[in-house]
Amino acid sequence: MTTPPSQDPEDDRRRARRKELDRQVRDRYGTWRDQPRGLACAVIAAFLVLTTAAFVFAVIAVVAAVR
Repeated sequence: MTTPPSQDPEDDRRRARRKELDRQVRDRYGTWRDQPRGLACAVIAAFLVLTTAAFVFAVIAVVAAVR
């Protein structure tokens, strides 16, 4: 069995402060689903940069080989 919540007035004040803090945090930061996926963005950006660099290097190598 679980213990029922305390009827202590201090607990009510603590709960109210906690609810207010939770509301402020949600208003400021949203939920985790609203946040950008930083690591995924970094991985995709790195892939794009490296792919572009490899493509440029391949073009330079082909041009140099033709000469």
